[in-house]
Amino acid sequence: GTDMVDVENDTFTVHNPLTLAPVSPLPVLIAALGPVMLRLAGERADGTVLWMADERAVAEHVVPRITKAAESAGRPAPRIVAGIPVCLCSPDRVDEARERANRILGEAEISPNYQRVLEYGDARDVGDLCAAGDENAIAARFKRFADAGVTDLSVRLLPIGDNRDELVASKYRTRDMLAALAADLR
Repeated sequence: GTDMVDVENDTFTVHNPLTLAPVSPLPVLIAALGPVMLRLAGERADGTVLWMADERAVAEHVVPRITKAAESAGRPAPRIVAGIPVCLCSPDRVDEARERANRILGEAEISPNYQRVLEYGDARDVGDLCAAGDENAIAARFKRFADAGVTDLSVRLLPIGDNRDELVASKYRTRDMLAALAADLR
């Protein structure tokens, strides 16, 4: 509504307009990797959120199934959100970034669901999914995901370094580069 909030007591003094705009429908995204869940996501939700799915798995496994289900249900094209680790680093440190991704994020690989989605693509582990390198390498990897059918990215910052200060600095460099890239896309 468009009423006022008027409260005066020993704890609060509030005199503010209360203007609530109409709330638009909230998109519902399902973490769907397998054929049945992708069908359900296409038929009933607004899309899927992925982890451990590389570009080939997205293009050849995810997109065809979820898109067909959405079309059959008369729903709009689904959103496909790819979760990927990202590390801005010099080209000679890409292997270090991949090794760190495997060390700190690799526990997901033991999940049967993630093992199956890895089989649909070329990646063998989370390190293979990592977008690592300089700005151009990261942008190129993002483009390959977009070309595969990804509509949105969910980024996991992946800092590298030999101590806390280096890790923090790496995290902020990557974050700032991603913010600049996002601003350029607007």
